[in-house]
Amino acid sequence: MKTEFISHNKNSLIVFFCGFYTDANCFIEFDNGKNDLLFVYDYSDMENNPIEYFDFLNYTEVSVIAYSYGVWALNYIYNQDLLPDIKSSCALCGTFYPVDNQYGVNEKVFELMARSLNADTIEKFEKKMAIGSSSPLNIKRANRKIENLADELLNIRIVSKNTWFKKNFDFDKVVITKNDKIFPYSSQSNFWAAHKNKLELDCGHFPFFEFRDFDEILEG
Repeated sequence: MKTEFISHNKNSLIVFFCGFYTDANCFIEFDNGKNDLLFVYDYSDMENNPIEYFDFLNYTEVSVIAYSYGVWALNYIYNQDLLPDIKSSCALCGTFYPVDNQYGVNEKVFELMARSLNADTIEKFEKKMAIGSSSPLNIKRANRKIENLADELLNIRIVSKNTWFKKNFDFDKVVITKNDKIFPYSSQSNFWAAHKNKLELDCGHFPFFEFRDFDEILEG
């Protein structure tokens, strides 16, 4: 894993777990400057974990947002007891199962993506992130290399297949995307069926333009 820290000299921190392909560049416009931010991304090596050395004691409040495969990554970190007490939390467009026919991305779809990863398929992936929303989305491009993304997919598959979670993070709120062309709505809906605080949106896999900023995502 990798992290990118953005300081606004605040006493509150939002830890943002990015999804596959994404990094801080994709979300920076939703930063309102009211919190420090720690972006977590690149799951090509889960053992290389800079979160272990981050000083959370500098903050009076820590919140968590997890997006897409970042929902699984957060749960992985949570099971290593590396998170402080969390004030508020939200999961968007993801579950604790990255590759699963009932609760995650369909296995055949995932394997096809992993085998055919190149510049063209990444461009198609970017476009599919925006499909399903009511207006065109100007999603900022991630600063990631194809080779790194291929390693990320492979490692997510291997680690998730061989990791058993002894506990699951209890999100305060989950956001489910009805028109999602990346992480199926049916998988999101199946997994979060019993959750008491669900927000279902008529948009695609990048729901962030439905909110003003990160604080609004965490509200309610």
